[in-house]
Amino acid sequence: MTLTFYVPPGIGDFSAIYTKLCNVDRDISIRSSNDSPNRLSPFLEILPGIKDGGYAGHNAMISVSGTLPPHTDLSVLADGDYFLSINNWLEDGGKVADWIPGETTYHYEMLTEVNAQAAESFLHEISGWPLIGVYCSAYGNARHWGFWTYKEWREFLEKVVAVLSVNHSAQFIFLGAEYDLQIAEFLHEWMAASGISSYLTLGSFHIGTTIEIIRRLDYLFSFPSGLGFLADVVDTPNLMWFPQHLKPMMGTFCDPENYEARQSFHTLFATPETAFQQFKLNGLKFLEDKSCRLLHEVQQRKLSQTR
Repeated sequence: MTLTFYVPPGIGDFSAIYTKLCNVDRDISIRSSNDSPNRLSPFLEILPGIKDGGYAGHNAMISVSGTLPPHTDLSVLADGDYFLSINNWLEDGGKVADWIPGETTYHYEMLTEVNAQAAESFLHEISGWPLIGVYCSAYGNARHWGFWTYKEWREFLEKVVAVLSVNHSAQFIFLGAEYDLQIAEFLHEWMAASGISSYLTLGSFHIGTTIEIIRRLDYLFSFPSGLGFLADVVDTPNLMWFPQHLKPMMGTFCDPENYEARQSFHTLFATPETAFQQFKLNGLKFLEDKSCRLLHEVQQRKLSQTR
């Protein structure tokens, strides 16, 4: 028999769940609510120890409202079908480590060997440093959440380009799904017309390849999304903005050491000028000294041992 969990469709939501679930020694099947476009199944494909049970007919909010309660010990749960969601716990300010019993693995393993090769192949064509990732989301999402559209993103990135162009040749990679349209496209066109190195990759890669690109970035700027969650998983310095109503969620799901060091820096929606000053204060050091990245030295030692 198996534990089958019916979950919301978000990649970030499930990443937070998986920091606990990856340590539960049970046969586990995951069924996501039916979402269009289907987001979660490709992510489940690269996670060890669980089975993608396919999309189900439940509504995402049923998973949230009907979830097993916090502090449920999944390791001793009777086989069967359950709703499972961490959304309300995080949105109320609860830490992922305290959600349910068991170990928390913030930097969990993923089955991305093939995706790593694809990421290396893409990045091999890019010369210049640093590699800066940008996730803007779709125009409709940004308007709905009250965050930046093209004008504000351009104002912010103009300041980033100015500070990075002093001694470097920054490369900007716009990440996202095929439906994250309009803002990133316009920003890419502006950069291309201005002689700024820019790469538009919306919908170009499997989520596993996107994750491996993020792993190799020097920094990621992100609208609130699963990509911001995953940046912390793979130890990439990042700045992710949150709306006021999600303020309690900041810092709840990422590695506490990364958050304390502001390697994963969460802040509220702000003006482009305020956001830029926050990046200068908290982000530039991770470009200037990679040893600031907590896992970087460990990863480098592992690579040297395999050569």
